[in-house]
This record gives sequence, structure tokens and C-alpha cells, in this order.
Amino acid sequence: MRIKLWGIFLFLFLLLVCSCSENNDVEPAEAKPVVEKTVAVVLPMEDGLKVHWEQIFRLLTHNMHLAFSGQDKEVKLNLEFHDETTEELEQLALNLAARDDVYAVIGGLYSDNASTLAGVLCRSGVTFLTLSTTEELVRGFASTGNLWAMTETDITQSEVLLSKVVNYGGESVSLIADGSDIYGKTFVDWFAFQAKELGLTVKGINRYSGTGIESAARAAAASGADYVICAPTHVDEIAEVIDVFNSTPFIAPKLLFSDMGYGSDVIERLGQRAEGIEGVCFGANPESGFDVSYKTFFGVDPTVGAAQIYDAGMLLTYAAWYQELHQDVTLRDALRTIVDGRDFNMGSWMGEDMRNVIVALSKGDAPYVRGASGWLDFDSKVYTNVLSTVYYNYKVYDGRYIILDYNTADGGNRTDATLAGWNWKATQMQEFGTVDAGINYAPLTKHQALLVATSTGWSNYRHQADVLAMYQLLKEHGYDDDEIILILADDLASNTMNPAPGIIRVKPGGENLCHDIRLDYKLRDLTTDDLCNIISGKQTERTPTVLSGDEETNIFLFWSGHGTPGALCWDEDMAGVTGERLRDVLAELYERKSYRKLGVFVETCYSGSVLDKCTGFPGMIFFTAANPDETSKADVFNTELGVWMSNRFTSTLLENLTNKSAISLRELYNRLFINTVGSHVMVYNAENYGNLYNSSMDEFINP
Repeated sequence: MRIKLWGIFLFLFLLLVCSCSENNDVEPAEAKPVVEKTVAVVLPMEDGLKVHWEQIFRLLTHNMHLAFSGQDKEVKLNLEFHDETTEELEQLALNLAARDDVYAVIGGLYSDNASTLAGVLCRSGVTFLTLSTTEELVRGFASTGNLWAMTETDITQSEVLLSKVVNYGGESVSLIADGSDIYGKTFVDWFAFQAKELGLTVKGINRYSGTGIESAARAAAASGADYVICAPTHVDEIAEVIDVFNSTPFIAPKLLFSDMGYGSDVIERLGQRAEGIEGVCFGANPESGFDVSYKTFFGVDPTVGAAQIYDAGMLLTYAAWYQELHQDVTLRDALRTIVDGRDFNMGSWMGEDMRNVIVALSKGDAPYVRGASGWLDFDSKVYTNVLSTVYYNYKVYDGRYIILDYNTADGGNRTDATLAGWNWKATQMQEFGTVDAGINYAPLTKHQALLVATSTGWSNYRHQADVLAMYQLLKEHGYDDDEIILILADDLASNTMNPAPGIIRVKPGGENLCHDIRLDYKLRDLTTDDLCNIISGKQTERTPTVLSGDEETNIFLFWSGHGTPGALCWDEDMAGVTGERLRDVLAELYERKSYRKLGVFVETCYSGSVLDKCTGFPGMIFFTAANPDETSKADVFNTELGVWMSNRFTSTLLENLTNKSAISLRELYNRLFINTVGSHVMVYNAENYGNLYNSSMDEFINP
């Protein structure tokens, strides 16, 4: 995904022009017909939150106006605001469901309230787009076809919180949650299982009911855990927990809050006591530029759910336009058609992007829609859950929220969850036998490595940074340049967007990776045919440097870039190298006896769909960042650079190979699997390689 700074600047310019133009000599344009749709917005309105919701829709309205320029009519959302904390919600839902003019309802920030609304609206045939993240809500109303959850469920949030504990070096954990509330129940049900899968010791699950959070907090503070995850039901409960932990006479565990700890009302209510609050909360994709634009327009940070609220309104706008073009289509089917679009990427949430979508729909195309929160992919069976959510790792500092990190957890393997229960990592984790494959390997005398980054441009920074980090790691472990073939675009160090020319890092404050590099090929100078020749060892005028191993040579291949189902992309060529093509190349390598052992590590989306077609060759082992159905996930977002600096699979791989190269392949898989949040790391062809418990990465990393 690309950060379109030019789009943001254009947006700002257009907003300025639209706001400040006072040319009275220009005749007003003739008003065009308007397709009006009434949308009820049911959200908490106290503590200044109503202002935030109004600003979000003001921004959307402005972009909608730009989106329909050039069309003979435009869509307008007529908004009705209702306070979910003060109104009698069941009666409100009944009233809204009885009205013929209500197009859809957006809201339900709190899980209990969302459940009440859904119980009436969804069963009455009213489209309900919600921010609620509870598992039971999704499972309970998925079958109606009228519920659209704009985030993943709290099962994912729990996973991200626990993974954060692991990343921080914690070894034990405790939970505070309301076991009687459907929001807290998700955490209670999944916490212990997830913690065990992540190798954490559970020191206690401290349930409370209603107003009993103080006693639960005292038990958690005394549990001896390294970290306590707190999933309060209401904002006021956060203050009670903080007071308990601050008054503990001994060293209390570190606190991590759920999404309830993030929001303008939290700081408003808690004041100084909010200082230091840390946790995770669903939010905008940082590469969309939404948060930056919002603050630029309104002078304040967006509140919890701002990106999802914006995207809900945007989807309704697209659906209303689609219905104008196809009069016999229902709102439910219009929404499904919109989120199913895969023809091409139409940009993001800004006015020009929205105009491109409107034009594409008018032409009968099916654009791939992305919003402020990211790609708007929903499960393809019941269309209830968005499948990928970005989570802020937030902290309150000096009276405002700062974002420490961004986390994602892909939902690709959870598409059946809305009806049949979640497909969790434990069901996906592979087991390997301890019997050798019966291969008599020749003595190891030589090493070679092929490192390939297959993307270009500043927004894809992480791919080249990861490859350069791997290059420097190999050099530190004893490889020389004659043993490494390095392929990348080489367009980062001198990029105009690089604030520190000549410097490339894989993590904030890390070493400059752009030193003592010998680049063998620039990406633009090679085709996929050239790459295949390099791998198979065929020297040509275009590819004088190729892999040239023999039966005593171990080859290490690391590939980082984009992927599509069945193929590894080559720059903008989405069809790049298919699984069948790669299998043919590896067959040549095998037939020519050009390797002793081949270790392939692939960091792309859907990488499993390529390498699973390459099995059967003796002495080859393949690690992929994702299984055949998943996207891989970026890691370490740098706000100064405006890019992701690394990928989660690769950052974990690098961490475990640095000074730890003697790690067994089985242990490496275990660490990659557990710490690669958002996708399932896979291993292919183990049965034709050998005992992974006795096979070491030392054979590939240390010449």
C-alpha cells in the first residue's frame, strides 16, 4: 500500500480553495439532482465526542462532493445523531426500524449497546454498521446478512495484546475483565488459551461483574505477573484500576489496556490520572494518511473509531450510487458487490480516490476499495467481519495520545468464524517427524546466497530494508560478496522522501544498512526470465552472475516483496513468478545437481500458495511468511519516514538469526509462528529434507 502524500496535499489545496474562494463574479453552478439517504448515527455524544463524529462526517461530505464532480447527480447522507448512552436503545431501534426513510444505521461503540441495537435492527432487515468488536455480536447476527462489523473481533485484540507482552519480553500475564459483559467475555474465553499458545504463564483471570472491578484489580496487582491486560467495560473503571495499581505497596505489574483506554473522553474524564496509560485500539491504517489529515483539518487528534466511522459512511455512499445505477439491487447486495471488487486498486478515502471509485462503478467496473482503516475486505460467505484491522499501540504522554507502534492480525483463516467458531493458530501449527529423510548429504564446503527485493518506491521501503538487513547479517557471519547475489531497486538511499540521504534502517535508531554494499543487479534491469536463469545457474549476457553451486554447496535464498494468490510479484507485474514456474526452475537446479541443501525464505502475501507447489525435491526446505490464503504483515512503522521499516516475519527471522544461527529449523519455525502476528508461517517439503529438530540454520548462515 502506498502513502499518497500528493493526494493529501491536493486534498488540502482543494479544501482551502473550496473554503476561501470569494470570487463573486463567478456564476454559481446549477444545482444537480441529489440522491438523499437518511443515516442514523447512534454513538456516545458526551465529553465532546459529538463534535468528533460531526467532524468525521463533515470530512466525508466534503469528499463526497468532490467524488461526484463530473456526474449528473450526487449522493448525500442526511445524518441523525442519537446518544447511545442516554437514549432507551431498544425503543430507538424499534422506531428506526419502523421508518421507511432510514437507509442504514451506524453506531454501537459499546458492545452491550451494539447488541441491543442489532437485536432489533438486523432482525428487522435494517443495515447496521458497527464499531463493536465482541465475538458474540458477530456470531449472533451474522446469519441475518444485515450486520457489518467494521473491525475484527476482540479475539484478535486479545491476541495483539498478548503478543505485545511477548514482544516486551514478558513471561507471565494476568487478566482483568467483566465476565458478565459480552465485551469482557471474549477476553475471558480466549485469554488463557492464547497466552499458552504464545508461551506465556497465566497468573490469573480476574473476573468482575458490574461495579466489582476494584477487587479484581487488587487481585491482578498482587498476582506476580509481569503484565496485566485490562479490558474494562466503561471509561470510569480505568480510573479505579489505575488507583489500585498506584497504591500497591509492592512493585505492581505493567498495565496494558484494551481499546477502552483510547479516546478523547478518557483524557477528558481522567485528567492527570490518564498519564502513562498504554494499550491497543483499532484505528486508521497509518499509510492512509487519515489521522494526519484529520488533525490538519480540525486541529485535534481523531478519537476512537474515527477511521471506521468514516469508512462506514463511505461504503454507504458507494452502495447508494451503485443502487442508482442498478435500481433492482438491495442495499445488502450493493454493499457486497462493493467489497467484492478486485479489478484494480482505486486508492483510498480522499476525494480524488472516491471520485475514481464512482467513475469506475459508473463504467461497470469492480474496483478494489480501500478506506481510512485499510483494505475493506469482508468474509466472503456472510460478509459480516472486516478481515484485517490495524491496531494502535497507544500511550498517553503529556496529556495526549502518542502512537508507539502499529499491529495487525490477519483474519484470512477466520472467514468461517461468524457462524462456526474461530479457526485458531493451534489448529494450524505444523508438526514434524523426527525421522531423517534418508538422504546422504555430501560434505559441506561452499555457501551461496541469493537476496531479492521485488518492489520499488518509498512506500515499499520495508522490502529493500529487510533484504539489506539480511545482506549485512550474512556479511557479519562470514559471507563475502562473491558468495552473495544481491538484487533490489536501489531507490531508497537517494529518494527525495528520505530525510537522511544515504541512510536506510530496518528499525528506528538501528544501524545504517547502506554501507559496503555490492549490488549485483538493479530490479529494473531484470525480467522474471532473467531471475529464473540466475536461480537455475544459466549465465547469459544479461545475467553473468548466477548461482553456481554443486553437491557440496548450501544455498540460502531470501525473497521479500508483494505476492498474490499463486504468484510472487515482480515490481508491478502481479503475475511475476508463479508456483509452477518456480517449480520448473527448482527442477533444473535439482537435475543439474547444483546444490547440497537449499533453504528458501519468502516474505510475501500468499507465499504459501507458491511454495506449496514446489515440494518433492530432496534437500530443499521452504519457509513462508503466510499460508496460501493470507497476507503477510508489515512491522515497525516509522512516523518520521512515513513508512513501515520491516515485515513481521522478517524482523522475527533476523532477530533469531543474529548471534543465534545454530538454532534448529524446528525451533526457528516455532518462534516465527508464534511471533508473526497476522499470518501463519508455513514450512514446506520437510519430509524431503531431514529431521528439523537436528537440522540447524548454522548450515546456511555461517560459511
